[in-house]
Amino acid sequence: MEKLGLTGRNNHSTDDSMRGLSAVFIDGDNIFIDNGAIHGKSSLERGITFVRSKDELTHPRHIWVVWITLKRNADKAQGYHGAMPFSLWIDDAAKQGYKSLAEQVNKMDKTVKGTVDVVELPPDVRAKLGTFLQSFSDLWQHAQPQFRAAFAQTPEPGAS
Repeated sequence: MEKLGLTGRNNHSTDDSMRGLSAVFIDGDNIFIDNGAIHGKSSLERGITFVRSKDELTHPRHIWVVWITLKRNADKAQGYHGAMPFSLWIDDAAKQGYKSLAEQVNKMDKTVKGTVDVVELPPDVRAKLGTFLQSFSDLWQHAQPQFRAAFAQTPEPGAS
């Protein structure tokens, strides 16, 4: 599994404000990190020709991508800071896809600035994402309160 915040490498050309940025993909029952999305080169995007409208896709599959940022708190512990989702549509048979680049970039910017807004995610997707993020217990423990509150309906690991 890829680590969250891999853009923090010193030899990476990413702007300092984006060093803690990661992309979490929710594709059906699969949830995974693919930081290639930061440059439009995730494993799902490679080999795909993007079209101007979702209506051009014959059999699109909806994939949620959630930008997640990490930031150090006052105690210098790193935790979750921002979260914003966007939609990606892939038609595997046609090797075509659709995403709103403007939406993707705007939400990336808001996430980097610490915005947490996951209300557009369906409850089951939000719960799945919350459980996944909680599995990185050190990051969850040091997340800003607003971040944890956004996933409040998701039970803590080990809770019944």
